[in-house]
Amino acid sequence: MDHVYTSTPWVVPPDDPLLCDLFRENGRLVRFQSRRVVNFGEEPTAYLVSKGLVGTFAGGTGNFERLIVFFPAGTTVGAEKSLKGSYAIKPLIARTLLPTEVLALDAPLFKRELEENPALAIAAFRSFLRHDDAKIEGLLMNATLRVQERLALVIKMLFLALGLELNRFPKRLPKSVTVTELARFTYSDRSVVSRTLAGWADKGLVSEKNGAWLFDSRILEVLGENPEG
Repeated sequence: MDHVYTSTPWVVPPDDPLLCDLFRENGRLVRFQSRRVVNFGEEPTAYLVSKGLVGTFAGGTGNFERLIVFFPAGTTVGAEKSLKGSYAIKPLIARTLLPTEVLALDAPLFKRELEENPALAIAAFRSFLRHDDAKIEGLLMNATLRVQERLALVIKMLFLALGLELNRFPKRLPKSVTVTELARFTYSDRSVVSRTLAGWADKGLVSEKNGAWLFDSRILEVLGENPEG
């Protein structure tokens, strides 16, 4: 599969170690339960995800269905917005997809550290550019791929974001990543995703056990990739 900006659509790659070290040295620990909705970026705070997974979604009140990007451990959430100095309500939320721990850093301290340390500022802005690449690539994939291709790619990216290897041994995604969530991630309907998974099962590309879908490298065939790598 050809990509334009990055080979990891929807998944922010690890941020620069200099940026992560700033949060580890100065941030305060905050814990969130799974499926907690947080208005990252609407308050003067930046966060480093140290454990778990966060997704950002666009939409309207009570209808935030459009996945923007996943932030796995080792990436910053709301950092760019915390520098803008404007905290007007935006049609954007962050949702924890797993029990999640973050290190919170107040925006004034974050901004001051960037101003006083040019190397840190460059590291941060390079990280932010990679954030944008993942977001733009995800939008391209949503606009150009069929539902079954989007679904296969999202599952592949979720395994990457969770630090799980997509190999020949079937694995399930976390319980919080339901068929409904997969439909939300792929800009599709739950019924369409359910039918797609059932069709894959008939072809031997996925399997089901005790109501949970199990995925392995065979799903890469949908993307025209070699399951054996």
